[in-house]
Amino acid sequence: MQTVKAAFAALVVALLPLAPAHAEPPVAQLTASGDGSVGAIPDIAVVTLGVTTRAETARAALAETSARLTATIDALRAAKIADRDIGTSGFQIFPVYEDRPVRDDGTVAPTPARIVGYQVTNEVRVTIRDIGQSGGVLDAVVTAGANQVSGIAFDLSDPTTPADAALAEAVADARRKAEIMAKAAGVKLVRILSLQAGGGGPVPYRAEMSMLGKAVPVMPGESQVTANATVTWEIAAE
Repeated sequence: MQTVKAAFAALVVALLPLAPAHAEPPVAQLTASGDGSVGAIPDIAVVTLGVTTRAETARAALAETSARLTATIDALRAAKIADRDIGTSGFQIFPVYEDRPVRDDGTVAPTPARIVGYQVTNEVRVTIRDIGQSGGVLDAVVTAGANQVSGIAFDLSDPTTPADAALAEAVADARRKAEIMAKAAGVKLVRILSLQAGGGGPVPYRAEMSMLGKAVPVMPGESQVTANATVTWEIAAE
């Protein structure tokens, strides 16, 4: 029995993790964050446009809206906009009610509202990949029958290149700050222990547009592509 106990005790001891001969001293660290921002000229325009009509019946309003939107899409195709860049973004049919009579005292009569017609809206989202075409395309679709343009946004076909440049700028900014702090503290940077980075991507410019005239000037301006980086260094005395 004593032999079994001794063997079990020996097994327990063998399974226990060996304590390190000596604990590693903590590593002195310095952390700095940096930001980067690169300007880029957008080369893509994205616009939402459509047709809204009213008629006495839903069928009549739908037929007119469909005819005008078909003409609008034909105008887009004539402007070399590919079908893959034209997509339905909204469709609505709802009744139009007559205004209820107002009494002499200014209150509205409690009579049930009567349906006097129907309104139909059909919208498409269009990507214009040749931004120089934007003004001409908008003019063409309004001429063809579109009577709604909710806004225009600008984007980049190649966001990677400015994003990479912004990230490199952010890391360089973090190192610059770390070197300033290290010099002020009388230490030196030894090696990077960790690096975390993120990016805000391009900040698109969006312009709300009212009813368009014959000439539609479109100016994309400049987008800012941003990035940030947080870097931790091991430091040592000078």
